[in-house]
This record gives sequence, C-alpha cells and structure tokens, in this order.
Amino acid sequence: MATTKEKPSGGKRNSHQSELETAISDVRSSHGMEDTIWRVGCYKINPTTPSGQKFFILHMLVLPLIPITALVIQNGVTMNTLMGYSSRVSTIRKQVRGAMEIAVFIQNIQEERAEVALFIFTNQSEANFNMSEFQTNKNRIGIQERFSKTDRALEEVPTWPNIDKSLTIQKKLPVGTIGADGSEAFKSKLKFQIQHEVFRVKVREGRIGEITEILAWYEYINDVILDHLDDEIKSTDRSGVWRYLISFKNLLRAIENIGIVSVYGIRYLTTGNVTTQNYIKYVEHDTLIWEYLNSSIHLAPYLEKKFRRIYSGEAYKFYRQSDKVILNNALDLEKSVSDMSLKSSLKYFDSITLYMTQLREALGELRDDILAVAQEELNEAEAGKTVGIAILSFISVVTLIFYFFVKNALAVIRVFAREVIEKVGELEQEKRKTEKAFHDFLPSSVVRDIKKKKVSAEEFSCVTVFFGDIVDFNDLTTDCTPSELIEFMNLFYSNLDARFAKFQVYNVLTMADDFMVVSGMPQNIGDRHVAEIASMALDLLAGSVVFQIPHKPNTKLILRMGFHSGPALGVVAGTKIPNFCVMSDTVTIAKEIEKQGEGMRILISQASKLLLDKVGGFRCDPRGTLDLATKGQIETFWLVGPDNTEATT
Repeated sequence: MATTKEKPSGGKRNSHQSELETAISDVRSSHGMEDTIWRVGCYKINPTTPSGQKFFILHMLVLPLIPITALVIQNGVTMNTLMGYSSRVSTIRKQVRGAMEIAVFIQNIQEERAEVALFIFTNQSEANFNMSEFQTNKNRIGIQERFSKTDRALEEVPTWPNIDKSLTIQKKLPVGTIGADGSEAFKSKLKFQIQHEVFRVKVREGRIGEITEILAWYEYINDVILDHLDDEIKSTDRSGVWRYLISFKNLLRAIENIGIVSVYGIRYLTTGNVTTQNYIKYVEHDTLIWEYLNSSIHLAPYLEKKFRRIYSGEAYKFYRQSDKVILNNALDLEKSVSDMSLKSSLKYFDSITLYMTQLREALGELRDDILAVAQEELNEAEAGKTVGIAILSFISVVTLIFYFFVKNALAVIRVFAREVIEKVGELEQEKRKTEKAFHDFLPSSVVRDIKKKKVSAEEFSCVTVFFGDIVDFNDLTTDCTPSELIEFMNLFYSNLDARFAKFQVYNVLTMADDFMVVSGMPQNIGDRHVAEIASMALDLLAGSVVFQIPHKPNTKLILRMGFHSGPALGVVAGTKIPNFCVMSDTVTIAKEIEKQGEGMRILISQASKLLLDKVGGFRCDPRGTLDLATKGQIETFWLVGPDNTEATT
C-alpha cells in the first residue's frame, strides 16, 4: 500500500483552462464578490462601476429629500390656504367696514323720515295746535338741518355700494313719488343725491299730501340698501363675524320698522285718524320689530342685557304706552278726536326718537364688536401666514445645509470607495494568483468538491500509475552550484509540465529527481488512461533526447520509466493545505517496475500490456519475469513505440 500526494499537470490544454476559470468563478462567488451588486426593484446596481456610483449618489440625495419635499409641499399647501384665508378675511373686513359706513347713512335716512313725517303732519294740523310748543321743542333740529345732517352722512360714505340692478327692479314706487325711475337713484352717489333732492323739494313745497308717498320713498331706499347688505353678509358665512353681521342687520331692520311705525303713530297723534290700510301696516311693522329684535338677541346673546336696560327707561315705556293706545283706539273715531294734542305727539316723537337712539347705540357697540372680530381674524390669518413663511424658510435653509453636507459626505465616500475599489482589485489579483497556485497542486474537480464541502474518498477500479527518474542524478548534481541546480531543476520540471499538459494526466507531487503521473483519476476516462500514459511516456522519451543540461551541455539526460495499471483509492487529506492522495498497491508495483527498468526504456506490467492490446496502437516486446518484493513474480514488457503496422493495415 502506498500513499502519494497528487499535483495536477493538465489534461488537454483547453480543457484544463476552462476548468480553472470555472473554479476561480466558484471561489469568487463563495467569497461574496457578487454581494457588491444591489437589487433595487427590477434594477441591479454595482457601486464599483461609474454608473453605479452615480446612481448611488442620486439615491443618497433623493431618498432623504423625499420627506423634506413632502413637508415643503404640505407647508406650501398650508401657505396657500392661509393666504387665501387671509385674502378672504381682508375682503370680509372691507365688506364689514363698507356695511358699517352705509349703515350710518341708513340711520340718518331713518331719522330724516321721522322728521319729515312730523313736519308734514304738524303743518297740516297747525290750525288746531299751539305751534309754539312745536317750535320750541328741544328735540327738534329742523327739517333743513336734518337734510344737511343726512347729506353729511352720505358724503362720509367713501365708496358707493355696487348694488345689483335686480334689487331695484324688484321694488316698485308709486307713480309720481319722485318723478323718475327708482332704479336710476342707485347707479351712483351723485344720481342718488339728485333723486333724493327731488323728493325733498316736493316735501318743502308741500306737494306730498299722503303718508304713503313719504313711506314709499324711504322704504324703497332702506329696502334696497338693506337687501344689498343681506347679499354682502351671505358672502361672509365662513367667517366668525357672520353671526354678528346677521344680528347687526336684524337690529338695523328692527330700527327701520320702528321708524315706519313712528310715521303712522305721528299721523294718528297729530291728525286723530288713520286709514284701515295704515292701521294694518302699523300692526304688521310693529310685529316685525319684535321678530327682528329677538333674532338679534339669539345671534348675539350679550345684547339682551343692553335691551333690558333700554326697556326699563321712560322713553321705551311711553312708546309702548302710546303703541297700546294706537292699537286699541286708532279705528275708534269718537275716541280719536278728543284725545289728540300736539304735546302728546311731540312727546311720542321724543320718546320713539330716544328709543331708536338707544338701539342705535347698541347697534354701534355691535358694529365695534364686529370690526374687532374681523380685525382679530385678520391678525390670526397674518400670524399664521408669518409662521408658515418662517417654517418654509427654515425648511429651505435646512434643505440647503443638508444638501451641502450630503454632497461633502458623498465626496468623501467616493474617495474612500475609489480606494476600496483599488484595494478590492489588488485583492482580486492576489486571489487569482492564490487560486492558480491552489489549482497547480489539486485537480479542478477536487477544488470544486472542496468548495462545495463534498470532500470524500473515491475508489477507481482501474487507473495507470507512471514513475520515472533521472539515471545517475547524483552524479549530475554533485559538482554543480546551488544556482546551477535550481536552474537545471526548473528547466527540467518546466519541460515536464509542458509535455504533461498535452495529455489527460496528473502530476503527483514527489521529491528529488523522481516524478509520478497518474491517469484515470480523479477524472474517469475509461480504458484510455493506459493509452494516455503510454503516449506521454513515449513523448518524454523523445524529449529527453534533445534536452540539454545547462551546466553540463555535453552530457545526455537519461530517463528510466515504468508504469502499471490497477485499482486505486483517491482521498483529500488536510484542511489548511489540502492534498489529493493516491492510496493503492498499484502505486508500489509501478514504482518497483520503474526501478528495475533501464535507462531510455519504458518498462510496463502485464496488466498494462493487456490494456494496451485492448486499446490498440502500441507495440511491446517481452522483458521477462520480475520478482517484486510486494507482488512476487510478474510478467513485464518493454514499450517500444506506436504500432505503425496496425495503422497501415
């Protein structure tokens, strides 16, 4: 039994190279060289390539910017919402201011109406009353002064409201009231002044005799403007001032209805009679007063305390007392004539005027509250917009800083990556060298088995083992220098490797001048193993004839060779430096046959001779029987060369 370490020397050259590349690829995969490729969705990225590095840099920049971009978009949307809200609040504030300014004008129109009614009725009844009481009344400012006060209020309206034409078309005036179409009055401030002055001239000249003509014009003015205020208020329904604006409008309409009621009341108290139609109107507007007042309290509850203080005053009590008298006695002609006096008429006028003044004070407070709420909403909108701008600016600054930091970090990473790639390249080169050296003393198939951790002993039924050595090797190397010896051995084994590479054989690692070759393992090639060894031996024999020894050029290189065929066992021994070992009696027999051979001749066993005869193509001559220490006597033969006679045949 003999044990040897096998070193692969080749096979066919192209086959060996292919196996080597395959083995190197397996080793690279086993060491994680493919791990540098990243899979992103359906894409594969290799950061060691320029395109992969660019994609990696883009990935590093874009990925953190996604939440920042989302935050910027969110703040942008919020900013847009805040700016829209701020614009709406600003518009609402302007609408509220405009409504407040026109409301002041409406108040003066209402006061003018009461003054005009009293002027007309007292002039019609001056024969029955003491006019000194009328002229010295402290609450009377005179009709001309009242007209002037209304004109001043009109001038203080900065912008004449853009009243929808449909509002003037829907409302009709009695023919002859002002001498023109009422729709013309609201096209501009100047046209309103002209039309209103036409009405005043008729009043001063006494050309208006019926109360309906007075009420028709003033009601027309108030209805159109108040309806316009309704439309303005509807556009503020998303604002916090909406409830207060509705309360303000209802309170203004309540005062409007009180003014209408006062006209009918003054007529009754000055003339002592009213028509049935006037009475119905009186009751209708008196009812509306309470509906509008209660609605104002419902929308602005804090007005209830103010109204209670007004209701506890003497002016309101006298007004309500007169209201009951009118409701109970207006249609009773017998009571009407006896109870009338200018004094009671003036007191009624003063009371209802004071009552409306007190309501207008509450209206003024409500107006101030509305303006305050609108201003507060505007301030909140501006503050929100400021905060949004600050956040957006902060995010922008942080984004820029982050970009420069990431850019610098990526530059550093690229430098390190370049160095790592260079080191990886150097490591790859060294690994290739290592793998090549690894394959120089192990078969490729064994290397693959080692990488797959499938190392195990394998039996081969028949292989051919070849031995050879240099005759008189000691004489050739005794008087040479170490450098000459190294040169000789390198040249000799390089020549052997080159010739081994032509055949499907493996060179087994040996010492000194001996060399061992095996065919048929670890790659099984059938019976051709004996033919491969025989062809190789003949090629070595031919090569030795022309081989020149460097330090002894005149000395011939004499080789002694022999081989034997039989079963063998292949096994990998060792972990750090694994070796492929051949264990079999075939190795021992082959070595003994080689040692009993002669220089420049090839001695083979009978087993190999029989296989060569089976394969064909070789000629052998008998040598005779040899007595081997391990096997006993066996028949041997000289391998002479190719059998040319068979080829000729």
